[in-house]
Amino acid sequence: MSESLEPREPSRPLLIGFGQSGPKPGEVEPPSWPLVERRRSHPSTFIGVDRRLVDRGGTSNSASTVQAAPLLPFRIAGLIGAAFRGLSLYSTTSWDLNIASAVVVAYTIFALVRPVPYRNDNRTRMRVVIEAALITTTILMSGGWSSPLAVCLVPTCMLAGFVGGTVFSAQIGGAAATIITTIFLQDVGLSDGVGQSELWIGLLLLVSVTSGISHRASIESARNQQAALDRVGRLAEANALLFSLQRIAQTLPASLDLQDVLDSTVTRVQSLIDHSMLTILLHNDLTNSLVPARIQGYTLDNSRQQLSLPPAAQEALRAPKTVRRDNLKVAAADDPEAMNDGVAPGARSGIYAALRARGSVIGIIALESLEPAHFRPQDVEVLHGLTEPFGIAIDNARLFKRLRIASADEERNRIARDIHDDIGSSLAFLGFELDRSIANAARGASVEVALKDLRGEVSNMIGNIRETLYDLRSDVSENQDLPATLTQFIERVRARSGVDVSFESNQSLRLSIAQERELWHIAREALINVERHARATTASVRWVCKPSHAILTIRDNGVGLSAGGGRVDSYGMIGMRERAASIGGELTAESSPSGTVIRVGLRQPQGARQWD
Repeated sequence: MSESLEPREPSRPLLIGFGQSGPKPGEVEPPSWPLVERRRSHPSTFIGVDRRLVDRGGTSNSASTVQAAPLLPFRIAGLIGAAFRGLSLYSTTSWDLNIASAVVVAYTIFALVRPVPYRNDNRTRMRVVIEAALITTTILMSGGWSSPLAVCLVPTCMLAGFVGGTVFSAQIGGAAATIITTIFLQDVGLSDGVGQSELWIGLLLLVSVTSGISHRASIESARNQQAALDRVGRLAEANALLFSLQRIAQTLPASLDLQDVLDSTVTRVQSLIDHSMLTILLHNDLTNSLVPARIQGYTLDNSRQQLSLPPAAQEALRAPKTVRRDNLKVAAADDPEAMNDGVAPGARSGIYAALRARGSVIGIIALESLEPAHFRPQDVEVLHGLTEPFGIAIDNARLFKRLRIASADEERNRIARDIHDDIGSSLAFLGFELDRSIANAARGASVEVALKDLRGEVSNMIGNIRETLYDLRSDVSENQDLPATLTQFIERVRARSGVDVSFESNQSLRLSIAQERELWHIAREALINVERHARATTASVRWVCKPSHAILTIRDNGVGLSAGGGRVDSYGMIGMRERAASIGGELTAESSPSGTVIRVGLRQPQGARQWD
């Protein structure tokens, strides 16, 4: 037995788009997961028997429905009026009137059972024309405008107005009135029939106008109703999106370390779903294969380092659904070439789901059991809901790992440049002086002074190396804030460079450790540039941290960036800008032949509008 669970297709993609498939024979359609389900709008249905369909722009179609006045009271009133008006005319000898009345009564009953919809299409218009022709024929059979059935033409004109508006109603009423008046005047004469004809023509014209006005009012009401429904629909979709984001925020692991995310994933799954074996495989971009990232409940021997995915896992990778298998085949122990139906050896049942992020598969998670039919539909639903946030969290952790590797590479490159610029040149100088001393000794000259100078250079190199290592080890911590770290570093810069560096701090609160560390690295880079390249005699560091904003300013009286020579990126300005941007800050640099000012500013969301 197997079961697959996939969500219903949303009206628009939410984070990841999913396909739709109905339940298989013998299965009950599973409930959809709120993280991927979006609100679907259904056509509005009204209980009224007569309907008029218009679109939002006012042109007719068959997509939306609006209610208009029902014709039931008018049809019944027409029959009652005809009965009272022709009460003295009905007899056993007036066959034409009796037959015409029976036809009208029969059609009225039919119209009550199968009402004409208020739909402005050819089929409905044809039915209105047929009704008008039928009523007109019965009126002609029973005496024209003198017939008691003439009043039944009023509901027909009203129906035409509800369907097609004033113009269509006037066309139907005008055609019927023209035919009836022509024959009626031939029968009774011009002098006797004109007055009665004018009365009925005026009445039909009034009905056409009033029904047309009702038609336009119905369209406007439908348009307003549809606009209100659209607003409610947009609010419902926004609510569904916010709910989904809340669920993701509650489910995502807080850490950006890949191992912590995997540990959190395993812990969460263990607390929600009972299983015997768990396997998490992640996609390796270099080998374009799935490699094990977490395995629990069994041991992966050396012969299976490259896992061959079973059909259920492959199905989960191909489609965005969670796949369940209740009866997995286990390979015989005496057949080493046979393959299991499960990922873990000995698995008899399992559920499998792909981990996705940014529209692509980044891995798969498999939960398996040694018992057949162990997993319930609820377990499938839970795993399906967890895979999307877990996929995003794992992808975030992997991206963060790449960023950390890139940052470490950049830091190694910077250290290599420092060693090359400072220690490398000193070692080259020592080598040159040693060669010169060796040549002097070979000629019998004294080398005592040269050796003392070399000893001094070695001492200076050792001091520079110690300073470099000390600078690298210095950092902001919970027990040491940014001002304390800057104070220690500035004292060392004064001692080794001779630059008069002053420091001013006005801190009323601490920033986060991450923000202070980035600001510390920016300040260190800027002061090292002052020390090595600016040819400055004085410099100042000012730190202001208030609830509304924070500003770090490094100022010197050197030659400026353009005159200092050095690297193409102006002494690491690109790296400093990236560090500032990573903590939501803004770095500006002002350089001139009289000095350089580097300023880093951070502002709280509700902070000051301008920097102090």
